[in-house]
Amino acid sequence: MIAYVILGITLGFAAGAQPGPFQTFLISRTLQHGWRRTLPAAFAPLLSDIVPVALALLLLTSLPTWTENVLYLVGGCFVLF
Repeated sequence: MIAYVILGITLGFAAGAQPGPFQTFLISRTLQHGWRRTLPAAFAPLLSDIVPVALALLLLTSLPTWTENVLYLVGGCFVLF
């Protein structure tokens, strides 16, 4: 279990460290207004993702087993496509 946690942290850090438009926005905002005024903007994606993630987990845990198998098949076909 701890190996999966470490793997998740590593992959999350690697994905978060890649430069992109949001990181550029945060850096420019930090330089203009300081880190204290930028901190809420940095946590905005974490707060805005709570509702969709909770709904997805609720939906996926309430589905029958056969539906999960269909999702696996569709996802596998999408990856192969």
